Amino acid sequence: MSAKLPFPVDLYFHREHTWILREKRDIGDLFRIGLDELFLKDVGKIDRLDLPTEGDELTQDEVCGIVRGEIGKKLLFAPLSGEIVDVNFELHEDPDVIREDPYGIGWIFLVDPNDPAEELESLLKGDEALQWWETEVALRKPQPR
Repeated sequence: MSAKLPFPVDLYFHREHTWILREKRDIGDLFRIGLDELFLKDVGKIDRLDLPTEGDELTQDEVCGIVRGEIGKKLLFAPLSGEIVDVNFELHEDPDVIREDPYGIGWIFLVDPNDPAEELESLLKGDEALQWWETEVALRKPQPR
């Protein structure tokens, strides 16, 4: 790696700033989904979360929610297709949990994927994720006049 990753090394990233963590279980792999720090920077302090619920079906790359913040609102895109099997209800009581620990307790939902092998190939990981991240950070820096 060219630099220290600003996020956990085992995450996959969707280009719309959601992260995915594979969790191996006895029943098969499940995937924990959350928002990255750049998504959070784009919306500012979160005012409201309009998120999918347990039992909802997701389709990769389709809008599955809206995050509204002090700076603006941003659409939440599903990074994988599958059924939501768990939701982080703590976020409805205190959405700042996402900002405090976006890659840990700030997760949004857990997905039982339909066909993860093919869909994971379209996501970013490792050096590719780092290069994408650095480009995204540069795009958000104020430009000199």
